[in-house]
Amino acid sequence: MRSGKLTLLAMVILAAAASRALGANDWTEIARDRTGQRSGAVLVPAAGKLLYFGGDVVGKVPYMQAFDLAGGSWSDFSSAKPPARRGIHVYYQTVCDAKAGVLYCLSSGRLYTFDLAKGKWNDRGPVAALAGLSWHAAAIDQEARKLVVVGADKRPGNLGWSRTVVCDLASGKWSELPPPDEEARTRRRQLVAGVEAIGELIGRTRLAWYRDPKGIGTDAEIKDLAQRCRALKELPGMSKFAAAAEKVAALLAERKTLGALKAARALQREVEQLAEGQYPVPPSRRNSPLAFDATNKLFVLFGGDHEDYLTNDTWLLDLSRGAWRRARPKLAPSPRAGHALVHLPGTGKVALYAGYVQSNDNWYGTRPWKPAQPQELWLYDAKADRWDLLGAWQAKRGAAAIPAPELGFYGYSGQYYSPPVLATDGKGGLILEVPGTSRSKSATWTLKVDAARHDAAGAKKLGKAPDQRLYRTERFLASYCEVPDAPKPTGLDKLPANKWVALPPVRRNAAYGCRQRDWGTAVWDSDNDQIILWGGGHCVRSASCPLHYSPISGRMVEGYDADEPYSANGGGGFGSSLVNRPWVDAHAYNAYAYDPKAKLMVTSSGFLYDPLRMDWLRDGPMRRPFRFTWSSTVMEATPHGAVVWTRAAKENRVGLWVFDRAKGWTDLKPRGKLRQPYCDSEGMTYDSKRDRLLLGWGGGYMKAGDGTLTAFDFKSRDVEKVTPGNLDLGRIQNTREMMYADHADWVLFAEPLVVGKGKAARPYLRIYDCRKNKYFLLDAGRGPQAPTHSQGWCYDAGRKLLYVITFRGAVHALRIDPSSAELREKP
Repeated sequence: MRSGKLTLLAMVILAAAASRALGANDWTEIARDRTGQRSGAVLVPAAGKLLYFGGDVVGKVPYMQAFDLAGGSWSDFSSAKPPARRGIHVYYQTVCDAKAGVLYCLSSGRLYTFDLAKGKWNDRGPVAALAGLSWHAAAIDQEARKLVVVGADKRPGNLGWSRTVVCDLASGKWSELPPPDEEARTRRRQLVAGVEAIGELIGRTRLAWYRDPKGIGTDAEIKDLAQRCRALKELPGMSKFAAAAEKVAALLAERKTLGALKAARALQREVEQLAEGQYPVPPSRRNSPLAFDATNKLFVLFGGDHEDYLTNDTWLLDLSRGAWRRARPKLAPSPRAGHALVHLPGTGKVALYAGYVQSNDNWYGTRPWKPAQPQELWLYDAKADRWDLLGAWQAKRGAAAIPAPELGFYGYSGQYYSPPVLATDGKGGLILEVPGTSRSKSATWTLKVDAARHDAAGAKKLGKAPDQRLYRTERFLASYCEVPDAPKPTGLDKLPANKWVALPPVRRNAAYGCRQRDWGTAVWDSDNDQIILWGGGHCVRSASCPLHYSPISGRMVEGYDADEPYSANGGGGFGSSLVNRPWVDAHAYNAYAYDPKAKLMVTSSGFLYDPLRMDWLRDGPMRRPFRFTWSSTVMEATPHGAVVWTRAAKENRVGLWVFDRAKGWTDLKPRGKLRQPYCDSEGMTYDSKRDRLLLGWGGGYMKAGDGTLTAFDFKSRDVEKVTPGNLDLGRIQNTREMMYADHADWVLFAEPLVVGKGKAARPYLRIYDCRKNKYFLLDAGRGPQAPTHSQGWCYDAGRKLLYVITFRGAVHALRIDPSSAELREKP
């Protein structure tokens, strides 16, 4: 009997060893240095081969290569490139119509096709049905020949939902999946209205708390907030949250404004998640692939990036019924995005591999993401609604035993992503291509899937309950700045005349490291006594959230948790976030202004920011009759409305346009020629005594201006060249930050005149006296210790103060007293 047991045990051991030898649930390298360096490439099954192409290619590599599934070898397939000047970026967006022998590739909303027999690319142009859709993911039902595309819908009224579009490949006709029924849409509208009302409550509560040195707010503010709590309970669909709203109101009544703010935010999260739980379609996301499960005739979607959090929900689309449904597995992979998702033929399973999570590191230059570790391989069984873990590998640099996919964001603004290049071998196994880098050779790996050998203990350890959110921490959250610490008095009433004074550092500074606000302008919100700084881009993060600083309380806050465009040079995919908040471009110099008529911060890209609710209006971007580019657009506030100085959209001329909330942009039709501005050197300010704009001239990139100014008169529309006295003092490189102080009738320039070098260097503030039409110098002390390009200047007319906030959130103030100022005509 004992001998029989030993024999059986030996057989099990031998079987397990044989399974490992064949690579079951373990990676085996089968080729190296065959495909070169690529980012954002795809591996697409087509006619017994896996075609490898797309993204950015480095070096002399054939554009399309092929892996022969039968022979296990690589070969060159085609050198033809798609007719796109900067290439196509087709990860998650490429399918093969096997019957027609055609590849369908989406890139930036355009459709490209490749005829496998002819080896020819075609640009089919933009797809009208995809308008307003971002972060597309595509999959194909080969049997039905249906191409399905799902993406984040930014159309008004649909914001926050995904939209599904289907192309019938036989006819070439595109159609939208029928929207959910009216009852579902009504429930959603009610909850979204509730979320928006809570967002308004949160913004105004934060405003009341942060501007008051005591952290309470005025009696009028507390009364208004209490009324908003009462109104919230009366909204349709919000009755179940009455107790939570009453809790906020009770805290306000007790003058515990910060506690009320935290309770309101908790309520907002609760309502958001309830709303998402009732969505009949997947919530918006990015970097989440779509896979077609041919066994169960279902399209599968998992997880993804909401830009402020990651999720781990699972969704199934039954195209025959035209409906999505949320899956309800007991366990799921942890929240992530950027993973691979492929169907394994004949198994009824979909394989998920790797992915990324957010990085909470905040030091300068750190990347905003990191690979999800360990690298996990999960299988999803749609019929059983079950996720199983097949394996997990801890990637280590230089380790040869497991593949290390070079995941990451690429492109100048990081708007593209390079996911794991994974495909099925058609026999229930997986093929993974790891692109080469400047440090390593490309490699091809294979894994034979044995679904019966799943790791239950590992799944329990690594898996999570479904439908979770993974947020960033610390400086990436609005709550980071919302602490009860009493700020130091700013002492605005005791400032000396005509001398720079550094205001006390804020206790919680969000403008740190990778979250510095480089390349930005500051604007003064005259209605709410606050500085708004919206910077970033070009080497630092480009999250959409502006900073608010109160010189009265000395506090700094942000309106909402930082979202992430994953950009290292400003900008981000599709111009704005999933919920239509605009990304900071490469430079935000003079790209926005506070409009005292609209009581909004207006951007030259067409988006509007409400300082009271500390959030963007969702109806942007507005149409513009001018050409917005970050490098040649300047904006300034005036009583007539915000004015933009740039090129016309359809004409070869430089002009001025004024903003009106109801009418949009109106051409001011200046009578005279204007020079084209450059963001690093040109600025503009409003002279209230003469109702004119003064346009600075810095000469363009890395050049100095000649000291002249240009004036635009609002009444006559005349453009006039102004040549001040002491012209040499105005020959400066950067007029970008120039600020008119009406009580002094001066224009002050950020770029100082520096005399001497090193410790002996002495900076002088440059001043243009409008009444005397002459440049002067003022010895105001050292002032802000930051490069000119990283300072934002604004003027507080009520207190007759000039504020400067730097890219690191340091604030200086200057009390301007013309009667006691000693102006000099030379150093």
